[in-house]
Amino acid sequence: MNNLPLFIALRYLFSKKNSIFTSVITKSSIIGIALGITVVITVLSVMNGFHNELRNKILGMVSHVIISNVSGEVSDWENVVEKIKKHKHIVGYAPYIDGQGMITHKGEVRGVQVKGINPKLESSVTSLHQHIVDGDLNEISNPKFGVSIGKSLAKKLNVGLGDKITMIIPQAQTTALGVIPKIKMLKVSSIFHYDMSQYDNNYVFININDARKLFLSKKQVSGIRLKLDDLFNAPLVRDNLSHMLSNNLYALDWTMINKTFFDAIKLEKTMLLILMMLIVLVATFNILSSLFMVVSERKEDIAILKTLGLYSSDVTKIFIYQGMLLSLVGVFFGVIFGLIISYNLDVIISIIEYIIGRSLISSQIYFISDIPAEPALYDIVIVIILSLSMSFLATIYPSKKAAKYEPAQILKGN
Repeated sequence: MNNLPLFIALRYLFSKKNSIFTSVITKSSIIGIALGITVVITVLSVMNGFHNELRNKILGMVSHVIISNVSGEVSDWENVVEKIKKHKHIVGYAPYIDGQGMITHKGEVRGVQVKGINPKLESSVTSLHQHIVDGDLNEISNPKFGVSIGKSLAKKLNVGLGDKITMIIPQAQTTALGVIPKIKMLKVSSIFHYDMSQYDNNYVFININDARKLFLSKKQVSGIRLKLDDLFNAPLVRDNLSHMLSNNLYALDWTMINKTFFDAIKLEKTMLLILMMLIVLVATFNILSSLFMVVSERKEDIAILKTLGLYSSDVTKIFIYQGMLLSLVGVFFGVIFGLIISYNLDVIISIIEYIIGRSLISSQIYFISDIPAEPALYDIVIVIILSLSMSFLATIYPSKKAAKYEPAQILKGN
């Protein structure tokens, strides 16, 4: 008897006695839910891929943890490194100097972020070496005042390997002619290319000793960048370092440095989930309509079943089961199609781009040049739970209505 409501629900679901209109509504409810789930999973997968790709690209050019001074200058960085480099999660370190300037060439002027680096140590904390497309990053030290610039910036300035560019530093220097900005000729010793236009257009790298002469003095640096064995250990390492460092030094991890940016992406993903689930919500109304029609068509069957001793609660279960079975079929196909599209999105995008003859995404706008997709089990489980919950709520009213039918009135009416 316990399985009777489920058995009847299955019979009603696959019965050939259903009207054509009811069958159409039933099929459309399954298709609607499947399409909705497909869209939701695809969108969330793209958001996951975008978030992870962007995080990896940003951390490829910055670092997991930085150590700096409240004054902006660290004078004894070698001693600091000796103190912390034995930490079990730290696998690389490199000092850096931050500065700003303008570079000019043949009338073209660009404002840039100047990074003073040690080329040999830099490879232990960033992926800059891997993005060199022309020349050698180590050549920024030979000869003195060599510079590595982005491919996009080089194109805008119309410079190539070996060309000379002029750098103007806003820090003033006093001369016999008065106070004037620092001006230095730099030789382009390497060119890098990075998908994120923020770096490709705005950053230049020079030797840390040259940067010290331009921006600081003696042996000072702006800070120390650290690479960890696992980027997700960054908050833990930062807390550990905070207890190890002197009062005038502080540590920041990548989750703090880019907190606003990554929080915005998480919020965007949450809002997209809510908006996309509205599509599924609309699809569940088809289940509501389908059940109302089935209940109306099966009034006589309900009356006979209740006359034979079927409880009202069992009648309710029949139509709840029927609605949930429709939802399960839709969710199943939606998840399958969503995963298929997500794992083959790059191929689909390539075909679309080939047909329309242009790129759908530009690194100048989105910081990445392709559309990554990474389905996450957590997201899929959340989508399934929300979809089934909405479907369950949609089945309650028509199922309760079916249970309230009085056999005597229905049979008398016939």
